[in-house]
Amino acid sequence: MQSPFASRLHTNYCASDDEILELKELLVEPKLRLAKLESEILSLRQKLDGLVEERDSLDTYIERHNALMAPIRRMPLDVLEQIFIACLPTHRNCVMSAQEAPVLLGRVCSSWKGLAFSIAQLWSLLHIVLPTPDVSSPASRDVCAFKVAQRLEVASAWLRRSGNRPLSISVERIIYPHLMSAQDDVLDLLVPYASRWRDISLSISSPGYKTLSGLSEDDVPLLRSLSLSIYEINPEFTWSPSGILHARSLSQFEFAGLSVIASSLPLRWNSLTHLSLKPSFWNTQQVLTCEMALDILSRCHALKRCQLLVQGFPHFQVLPTNVLIQSTLLRVLELECHKAPLRISECLLTHFSHPELEEFSLLGSQDREDPDNIQGIASALGRCPQLRSIVISADIFSKSSFMDFSRCLPSTVQRLKMVAMCGWGEGSLDNNNVLQVFEASADRPAACPALREFIVEGYLLISDDALWRFIVSRVPILRRVHARLSRDKQVDILPNLLPFIAAGLEVSLQYHDPPEPLRPNFSPWEGLRDHV
Repeated sequence: MQSPFASRLHTNYCASDDEILELKELLVEPKLRLAKLESEILSLRQKLDGLVEERDSLDTYIERHNALMAPIRRMPLDVLEQIFIACLPTHRNCVMSAQEAPVLLGRVCSSWKGLAFSIAQLWSLLHIVLPTPDVSSPASRDVCAFKVAQRLEVASAWLRRSGNRPLSISVERIIYPHLMSAQDDVLDLLVPYASRWRDISLSISSPGYKTLSGLSEDDVPLLRSLSLSIYEINPEFTWSPSGILHARSLSQFEFAGLSVIASSLPLRWNSLTHLSLKPSFWNTQQVLTCEMALDILSRCHALKRCQLLVQGFPHFQVLPTNVLIQSTLLRVLELECHKAPLRISECLLTHFSHPELEEFSLLGSQDREDPDNIQGIASALGRCPQLRSIVISADIFSKSSFMDFSRCLPSTVQRLKMVAMCGWGEGSLDNNNVLQVFEASADRPAACPALREFIVEGYLLISDDALWRFIVSRVPILRRVHARLSRDKQVDILPNLLPFIAAGLEVSLQYHDPPEPLRPNFSPWEGLRDHV
């Protein structure tokens, strides 16, 4: 619209009295037109709202009737049952959460709830978490006590739905004395189902192991896997020779925190395929020595996976040099040593034959006795033509011994993981050249030429620049790099790695984060590998 005042608009001009009269007269017609337009808009909006309401009503009508024809409603119950079963996790037990099966399946509709409750297999896997409170807060203790009672009630209902199915059950550990009674309650709940135990993982205290000791091998005919984490155990306690540890089907056994002589456990050693013995390393009176470990290995002819925490220092020749323990089925060996780990591992590896070994792990603290003597362990690992994965604690080695060790690793190694809990003594890990052992040069080949996966975690002094040089030197064979370092970021190398990532390299870089404050943890995933 043209205006005689166009040149005055958007300025600070002040109209005169005559101009004000002219302006009022000028705006009479626009105001009438504006009022008419607003009336029309209101009418159209009301009409549009009515149309939208009618549309939504028809959409709901159609949707509800279409639902009657949904294929899922015509699904045969036996097929739907298999779909429900396929929703269960395959690598762990189910948790008490509506975020996943089987609880989630019962939240969809009443018919699905009824079907889910009737399928015993859905309720044959269970992970029970008994929360850890903040001991300094009485309110926290009250909340935890309520949570414990609530979860035991749910667990009881859960197990009643499991019918006659074999059970896989794991119970996360309780560590505070004022909740020890809950440990008794959960075992009282589980023991009546012992005849259906198949895979059991328990963290128990003194009352707990006394309850378990009352079970005989006939009480657990299906038991194939047993994991026990025991604390506050009576040193005079002994397991019954015909008790739960002597179960006829038991092939996988894990024992942690024990204060008994491991070799005296009444197990069917020759039937074990998986064995893990990890005594409390602060218990200096009853430890797992080299002699005990070799004695145990000599009995386990079917062993495929073995984890041992060995502390006793080998002061003498354990076996004649021409005597070897045959372990032809062993695929995975994990050793943890806190006294002379290089000598202990050499002692064990040189006294038994392990030609099919694929994964080897050596964790522990710095070898004060002989930190540079890696010939024995390197020679033993060199006789493993199938070795694919190595996990080592960087705290064990000096810089030079680590580089020598890496050069001696078999060329078949595809995965290397280094962890450090306290750093290599006095900063012996040089930022600029320790990883050069993996870089090929004109005068020497690279260590681990087939390396596809490289992982570093903890208090390692590897610089970002050194990590960048290593990655560049190993692509395209290198396919995955994961670094979780307990320090701040020095240089952002990720942008420079984008071309390699685009070509398929998987890179994960994590740096130091401040510790989270302690707080009660009520997560039903606590203690699981995929704990969130």
